[in-house]
Amino acid sequence: MIEMKIEKFTNDDFAKAASLAAGAWGEFYADERQWFIDAVAEYILRYNYSNPSLALKAVGDDGMIHGVLFANFHDDKADVSQWRLADYMLEVDGKTVQCMSDGDVKLSLFISNQKGCGKLLLQAMMEEFQCRSLRHLYLWTDTSCTHEYYPQHGFTLAGQFLSEVYDSYAPGYTTYIYKKDISSESK
Repeated sequence: MIEMKIEKFTNDDFAKAASLAAGAWGEFYADERQWFIDAVAEYILRYNYSNPSLALKAVGDDGMIHGVLFANFHDDKADVSQWRLADYMLEVDGKTVQCMSDGDVKLSLFISNQKGCGKLLLQAMMEEFQCRSLRHLYLWTDTSCTHEYYPQHGFTLAGQFLSEVYDSYAPGYTTYIYKKDISSESK
């Protein structure tokens, strides 16, 4: 079994994390060319890396990044104007931010490819949130992700909607907004 170490994610980690991100949505984009899948992966990483102080990675003893977790506050923004998927990300982020108040934080990216890695990342980030006296953690996920993970780990469904942007590409593409009380986590 691979041993994991949780560290801060930095700008230097994008290249190593790109294949992790590409693998996370590979099935959804299976009919697309590899350059498109790679572009989507890079976009998702860069879009969600808007607050470096709330960005973690799980590095295995094999030297590989097996998970990343990025979070941000409702007013943290990345410049996504040049990216093709900007409309969808802006749509779902906007609806998630509408649910948030001061003292809340948004989990903007959460990927892992090693069993137990995601749990370690989430625990480490929840400790950071508690130190900052934050109240609630919000996130959005959609039908291309393992959205069933969140209710099994203490998140409650705060809302769901069909994407107006993706409806022509994938009819019925549902986005879910989840919420978790940070203060109820054991310290």
